[in-house]
Amino acid sequence: MRHPCIYPPRSKHVKHRDYDELFRIIESNSKFVITSHMNPDGDSIGSQMAFYNYLRQKGKKNVSLISHSFTPDYLTFLDKKNVIKVYRTCTEKCNRLIQNADVIFLLDTNDFARTKTLEKVMEDSPAKKVCIDHHLGINKRKFVLSIPDVDEPATSSVLYDLFVYDNPDIINKSVAEYLYAGIMTDTGSFRYPRTTEKTFLVCADLIRRGADPVIIYDKTYNRLNGGKIRLLGKFIESITYYLDGTLAIGTVTQEDFRKYHTDVEDVDGFSAFLMSIKGVKTGFVIVELKNSLKLSLRSKGNINIRNFAKSIGGGGHKNASGATLEPQKPSEAKKFLLEKY
Repeated sequence: MRHPCIYPPRSKHVKHRDYDELFRIIESNSKFVITSHMNPDGDSIGSQMAFYNYLRQKGKKNVSLISHSFTPDYLTFLDKKNVIKVYRTCTEKCNRLIQNADVIFLLDTNDFARTKTLEKVMEDSPAKKVCIDHHLGINKRKFVLSIPDVDEPATSSVLYDLFVYDNPDIINKSVAEYLYAGIMTDTGSFRYPRTTEKTFLVCADLIRRGADPVIIYDKTYNRLNGGKIRLLGKFIESITYYLDGTLAIGTVTQEDFRKYHTDVEDVDGFSAFLMSIKGVKTGFVIVELKNSLKLSLRSKGNINIRNFAKSIGGGGHKNASGATLEPQKPSEAKKFLLEKY
């Protein structure tokens, strides 16, 4: 018998029968793989670790977490035992796990393309594919079950509803920490759209169950190293303004990464910095990677940046989206974006 949800899901996108079908899939299978998008953020790591812990509590011993990317330094406290395997460091082993899995769970993204190097092997696996996410634009035909609760501010809050519906006691101290970290980071510390009364009620319950908001915030945000500080300074120097100062664009290059001994994970928070500038309503962060360009697109109010992201092959939320472009100079990408916007 399922327990009633303490704070009932308010989304019309998820029905309890979806939860019941998920439980049936879990109960009838034994080998699981969990993955998420490349360049993981707090919600990606938090939701993966929470779901891993959940499956283990359900008596499932064969559960593997596999990622394209290394866990950013500021989030390693969520994975103290290094449970998450990085695909490129153990490719053959990961391929076997993926090929032999009964079920693959895709969390915090709804497209295997966002798993980068894992895309083909994940899609080619005979395993059942299940997606749990909070982004728009899912292709449900790719999954035997999808739980896309687009009303929620984080995948971690989707999992909270799921766990409580199953059994609230599953949310032990560790799970509470994972979920709180995921919600805190994906809401921009509770200041982004879709942060609601329910968000605070859920987080209050997570605190009651052992999540320490002071410690989690400190470990996540108060760990800036010298390289990231210098990288941020260079990023600030790169910012240019358009449309009477309402659009701000900043860039980070491979040379910047080399000069300050940093990596793409150190760019986290740069888009939020753009949106903190007085008068800015839209912000673009252009990050030069080795084989592509990563775009972080942000907006305020009724400016739907997701529509723009879709027009250039990306996606996301109304006020927070992203996209990937073919390798080119950041200056060329800036010109392209200004022409398209």
